Amino acid sequence: MIRFWVHEVVRSFALSFCLLLGTASQVLGQRLIIEDQTPPAGVFAMFGVGVIDIDEGTGLDIPIGITAVSPGHRVLATVTIFDLGLLQGSSGDQRYRRFYDQRFGQDVCVDTVTGDLVSFNRCAGSTNLLRSLSVDLNVLPVETVIVGNKPGSLHAGLGWRLNDPSTMYGTIGMFFPSHTGKAAAVRLSMGRRYIFLGFSWGVDVRRALTFF
Repeated sequence: MIRFWVHEVVRSFALSFCLLLGTASQVLGQRLIIEDQTPPAGVFAMFGVGVIDIDEGTGLDIPIGITAVSPGHRVLATVTIFDLGLLQGSSGDQRYRRFYDQRFGQDVCVDTVTGDLVSFNRCAGSTNLLRSLSVDLNVLPVETVIVGNKPGSLHAGLGWRLNDPSTMYGTIGMFFPSHTGKAAAVRLSMGRRYIFLGFSWGVDVRRALTFF
């Protein structure tokens, strides 16, 4: 009886050891795969589109700039050379005002002189253009983050926006450089009276220069 019990214990221990060894091999294999998928370093020309929110309102924002990334050194820097914001401005003619009409359940445009409903285009405001430059420096907490089987770099840092509005901001996002020379990114930036959320795409400048 004791011999049978010892035999069962040894067999259970051997089975557990084999399972543990197999699990360790899988983890090691996954680790090697992740290490092989380390994002490449590069200098990328980036074009983006997103939403900007400031005191004057909310609108479309189009940043164009340069991003340099080095996952090995865990650093990422971005210089936004041209940042164009498009915000809906107020109507230039105060005669036409926008009101909410409960009868129709929607906004209407009213001629305040005659009291008549007019085309909504009369109440449409002009578009305010915001132009700015910005620069930020980020650190990469980990060398590689796998999202949807794609290796990327998680980054967080601080930056400075020169005007419209001028503010220091914090930023966090993901940058996905590839060995093909292309890149994609998503970023959230928040400062004093300033929020930006957007996506961008780009190409490695060094690789693009080889075609010329």
